[in-house]
Amino acid sequence: MITLKVKILNTIKKYEMILPDEKIVLAVSGGPDSTALLYFMCNVQDELRCSLHIAHLNHNLRGAESDADAEFVKEHARKLNLPISMESINVKDIITSKESLESGARRIRYEFYERVMYEVGAKKVAQGHTADDQAETVIMRFLRGSGTKGLGGIPPIRDGIYIRPLIETTRAEVEEYLQSLNITPRWDSSNLSTEYERNKIRHELIPIIERNYSPNVKRILQQTADILRTEDDVLTELTQKVMDRCVLHQDLQSITISIPELKKNHLALQRRILRLSIEKLLGALNRYDFDHLVALMNLIDNNTTGSIISLPRGIIAEKTYDKIIIGLENSQQIANPFDYVMNVPGETEIRELGLSVKTTLNKSDHLTYSKEKYQKTFDYDKINGDLHLRSRKDGDRFQPFGILGTKKLKDFFIDEKIPRSQRNSIPILTDGNNILWIIGYQIDGRFKITTQTKIQLNVTVSFKQPPKQC
Repeated sequence: MITLKVKILNTIKKYEMILPDEKIVLAVSGGPDSTALLYFMCNVQDELRCSLHIAHLNHNLRGAESDADAEFVKEHARKLNLPISMESINVKDIITSKESLESGARRIRYEFYERVMYEVGAKKVAQGHTADDQAETVIMRFLRGSGTKGLGGIPPIRDGIYIRPLIETTRAEVEEYLQSLNITPRWDSSNLSTEYERNKIRHELIPIIERNYSPNVKRILQQTADILRTEDDVLTELTQKVMDRCVLHQDLQSITISIPELKKNHLALQRRILRLSIEKLLGALNRYDFDHLVALMNLIDNNTTGSIISLPRGIIAEKTYDKIIIGLENSQQIANPFDYVMNVPGETEIRELGLSVKTTLNKSDHLTYSKEKYQKTFDYDKINGDLHLRSRKDGDRFQPFGILGTKKLKDFFIDEKIPRSQRNSIPILTDGNNILWIIGYQIDGRFKITTQTKIQLNVTVSFKQPPKQC
């Protein structure tokens, strides 16, 4: 039988959680799980060749109990001779009106962790989630109607930053480990209240299942989460590839999807593309469920041009011609003209537009054409002056690739059925006088690469996303 140390080290190794010489922030609340994590990581610190820094946030939600938690963590940091960052925040005073206490506290907590990471130069944040937390999370999401992404539970490592070394360790093993160290952790009295959904699942539902149906339910749920999370990774990668063909336009405010291209795909991928579109705009899918996807599909299949539906968290979906536009209800389209000079070669970030533009130059030993919507290649010698990214102007004309003669940009927008509300926010790449590329749509054929091209200019546009909620 493997020891707990070997078990946790195997988890760290399997998911490549910690690399040599990394500094790790330990998120320590003072409860059993995070205290066990603290002592375990301190024990294997030399073996993992990492350095540690403790982070503790006092949410001020439980009065004297919260203060005692902070003192407990501070005392053990001193005992282990580890550096510590502590803050005290009145969470109730600063959460927004649209947030629940739980989600607001979570957001504030993660902002604190990221501040500490930046201040101490750390690479990762280690958290004390256990296999029991995983089982409870899977059940919670199942009861809410989650798909494979939600049923994948708590990822062992998220965004390359947040790691969960105890995710395959049970709560019973954590408590036994602390007993062996003769350590009594802090206990959050609110964890005993069945007022909260997770606590009801922990104290009522899981014990019933263990007694009457499956004594190994926690292990089974953990395995199920692992299977679904792995399969969801594959489906997410496939969805992104398919989505690149379906999306006609995107910015921080809206995403426009071609209905004919969308309908070429399996229903499962159609739903995933719609979910991913909303996630790109909001950063997370909180308050979204299957019924909202059904409403979107009904809008696409059964409604006429101009039909609009409202969705949670300020999302509006509109069907126009053969497109569906998913956007933020309170978004303000870019009204003022914009004009930015690009770094060539280099990267230019335009925060107002929510995008960055990367340019590279290379000799034309062989022609490299890109079929990607937001990546194109041009003949650099045909470009006169600085590269600019700007909004449309009256009188703009260009020569669409594959067509002789020029065309008014206004006529192009009309032919492409691009709504008036989006036209001012579509970025256009120019050399000051001539249009090279209507980003996401069409290049000017006069700047295409040929066998005579000596230097290729490669341009890649990427859109920034809102931060994900944890």
